[in-house]
Amino acid sequence: MSDPTVPGDPWATPGGSGPWGGPVLVVTPAELEVLEDAHARLLDASAHEGAGDDRRGTTGRPERADRPVAPVAHRPGRPEAVQSLQGRGLIDAEGALATGAPFADLVLVMLDVRVAAEALIVVERRLAGAEEHPDLRLLHLIAAGGVVEDLHPGGWHGLDLLVDPGRLAEQALAPLLPPDAAAGRGEPVVLDPEDPDAAAVTLGARLLAELTLARPGSGTEESVLLAVGDSGCHVAWAPAASPGDPATAPAAGEGTASRPAPTFAPTSPEALRGLVREWVSRVVEPVPGPRHAPT
Repeated sequence: MSDPTVPGDPWATPGGSGPWGGPVLVVTPAELEVLEDAHARLLDASAHEGAGDDRRGTTGRPERADRPVAPVAHRPGRPEAVQSLQGRGLIDAEGALATGAPFADLVLVMLDVRVAAEALIVVERRLAGAEEHPDLRLLHLIAAGGVVEDLHPGGWHGLDLLVDPGRLAEQALAPLLPPDAAAGRGEPVVLDPEDPDAAAVTLGARLLAELTLARPGSGTEESVLLAVGDSGCHVAWAPAASPGDPATAPAAGEGTASRPAPTFAPTSPEALRGLVREWVSRVVEPVPGPRHAPT
């Protein structure tokens, strides 16, 4: 279970996998580094053993691209991190990832998904009144589901595993859309890229955030700025995207010098949910429904 000294994740929606509805695993940067090192060594060992052809997913080891294994050296806080992870049953006496116990296997799956991610949804808070919220939320997506990873201002990482694409989309927007979020109203507001806070002030925004869909190796696929506040919800699409088709990605290779400044336009919470659901659906496959026995 998550470290009991860490409060529940305020971004998580009710019904999360961990206690308090929060993440199932909360670790320090040093602890995450130890887990990543041990996981990299496990992937190397699996590659040398010639494990099956299709090893990407939530039940087997993912293919490991040409990425170096971090050296296991003495770093500040590493001995304490190893001791903590051993106490939680995640690292064995030799410093290898523990397996065989349900929680240890779940952590192994989450590490697999982070390495094998086909796409990332990045939720970055730019302006908000609730400073206890994480600065950054990452959704690591594969066909079978995804890992939600939060980075808190103090450095804590919270990790959770979800397989339902609808739940993943909810988690992307959970920190941005309060229960009383309303449709935007008023005239569009032009965003000055050199001073984005000015647009936020004009809109009376209590929160300004950026949502980005990116692919490893190919960069940003789509990105929007979101303002939520006294004037409701407003979104600034990438300049190349059509206002009537917010899912349209910017044209490949198009320069930025001649593009018009992005404009915050009124939108609705449901339109935002539809956008993120569409992003998730580009990678994550629907969960199969229950099979009914023939009558």
